[in-house]
Amino acid sequence: MKGIVIASHGNMADGILNTSKLFFGEQPQIKALCLQPNDNPEEFVDVLKAGIEEVDSGDGVIVFCDMLFGSPCNSMMRILAEDLDNPKLDVICGVNLPMILQILAVRENSECTIKELLDAGHQGIADLKETLKANL
Repeated sequence: MKGIVIASHGNMADGILNTSKLFFGEQPQIKALCLQPNDNPEEFVDVLKAGIEEVDSGDGVIVFCDMLFGSPCNSMMRILAEDLDNPKLDVICGVNLPMILQILAVRENSECTIKELLDAGHQGIADLKETLKANL
């Protein structure tokens, strides 16, 4: 089973992880890493490496960052630069709750592709008024 790391500015990663527990309860091999305002972004690279190692059982890890080119993402770029072709480490930027729920729903029995996770994230974003109008 793939490990999951959610990395964010502030407490967003903790919030997503805690909310996922409402749907799936406590889950193994998942960790939230939160970069706080007083934290050193340079040291966050080591925090991420330790988190990745902690959740990896040998099947690999997917790291979800809060935003493209934010500090958690930039720290992941430094890690990926060491081995860009590592097939056991994937990174998705722009995490949202539907992505996390999608991977948690299937990861025990099957593998979720990056495209499926991105699709789940995109489908979780909608203009509610337009959605209601289209379905009435």
